[in-house]
Amino acid sequence: MFEDDRLNRVLRRLDPAERAVVFAYAEGEGTTWTEAAAGGATDPAALGERVRRKAKRIAAGQARRLAMTPSAVPRP
Repeated sequence: MFEDDRLNRVLRRLDPAERAVVFAYAEGEGTTWTEAAAGGATDPAALGERVRRKAKRIAAGQARRLAMTPSAVPRP
């Protein structure tokens, strides 16, 4: 998919509709998450907010786990 494996890990945890919203937002098809979710969603505001929060939560969890790995801790 993408060179950055962190992004790939986030995208793999999203369903196809959620990925479509992320791609629309990233490509500038919407200046807000609601606008990015407007393509066919019955409630774009709710979908956009859900996807924004879910992607942020997944990315934060990955960063937290990475920080806990011994190889990520700098040694003196």
